[in-house]
Amino acid sequence: MNLVFGEFLDNDEALARLEELGGLIAVSRRQPPLLREEVIAALDAFSKSLSPDSELPLLEGMGLSREKALYELEYARTATSREYLEERIRRELGGDPAPFVPFGETGPIKQKRLPLGVIMHIAAGNVDALPVYSVIEGLLTGNISILKLPTGDGGLSAAILGRLIELEPKLRHYVCVFDFPSSDTASMEKMAAVSDAVVVWGGDEAIRAVRRLASPDTRIIEWGHKLSFAYVSGEADEEALRGVAFNICDTEQLYCSSCQGIYVDADDFGEVCRFAERFADILQEVSLTMPSAGGTAVEAQKTLELYTEELEASSDEKHIFRRRGCSVIAYRDNRLAPSYMFRNCFVRPLPRGEILDRLCGYKNLLQTVALICPDADRPELEELFFKTGAVRITSGRRMSRNYCGSPHDGEFALARYMKTVSVEY
Repeated sequence: MNLVFGEFLDNDEALARLEELGGLIAVSRRQPPLLREEVIAALDAFSKSLSPDSELPLLEGMGLSREKALYELEYARTATSREYLEERIRRELGGDPAPFVPFGETGPIKQKRLPLGVIMHIAAGNVDALPVYSVIEGLLTGNISILKLPTGDGGLSAAILGRLIELEPKLRHYVCVFDFPSSDTASMEKMAAVSDAVVVWGGDEAIRAVRRLASPDTRIIEWGHKLSFAYVSGEADEEALRGVAFNICDTEQLYCSSCQGIYVDADDFGEVCRFAERFADILQEVSLTMPSAGGTAVEAQKTLELYTEELEASSDEKHIFRRRGCSVIAYRDNRLAPSYMFRNCFVRPLPRGEILDRLCGYKNLLQTVALICPDADRPELEELFFKTGAVRITSGRRMSRNYCGSPHDGEFALARYMKTVSVEY
């Protein structure tokens, strides 16, 4: 579904509008500046309009369990509420400084943040409603947003953004949604050509593709593919491990913040296998309480890959602990790699003395670490993981849960979507 400046269009109509996108953008640029208060008021009204009676059937129809649907609905209501948005803006942007006289100068300077202008959002489809949240960040920073939908969006993003435009008609000058495949590079290039920046969510190949289609004078804002894991040192608390298992099942290991596996502070493979067998039992117990949507071709392919690995497994190098609806693979090596996802995780040895040597090579790839260790060891381990490039340390249960004003991949999104300008008097 396409939504171009307030109009819902089919693909043929949207292609025609794409040919005149530059002129349409010029009209939007001439509109009065979008006031942040107008955006917040529309989002707050949207938050208040969300109710389980009307929204849960839609979310459950997308394959979410009722529990997951209730969580996503409550998160959406919170994340679009006035109180949340105002706190987030305060934490991410602060306020513009008062005019000041710089050191060594005699005249005053005024600095303030302004929108980049036009932002094209190329969203990934692995996080529910991510395209909408990305556009909301563009609106909060006063930018015109062009959204290229991911495959499988199913019209959800355009429908939500259409509701926002109904609540605040001024937003129609600031939102374009195009439902074209990524293989349509000609259309992608036209969107990028009128944009001041391109925001891309995805892996290395997606980022390389954007760099090829965008001109050198277009800023690329990357939210690239990341890997997250848990680290266990000492005797692991049962409830802490259940939190890791919850994240694995809740996200199906599809997010950058999802736990792909667990490193154990050990160098003995027998100890690694004993831990893996213990965690496999915990993972199965948690998994049985959290039904999986399942049934996708991707999941079937991952199951086949796991079966192939099991056939090739050598007891000297790895051991697979299969359980009902999940599995844990204990490896002798300590490399970092994605899991097979869909409740199949790795367990590998990683003595704390080797953390820096082994993980520093994965520059800009690490994101979240669920740290399970004695309290006395936390400061040392936190420092080690931050040195490797990890940007968040939390519990297993909260690995994929955001808090108000939390940075993403070590940076504030709102700040990246603005520029700081100065005026000299």
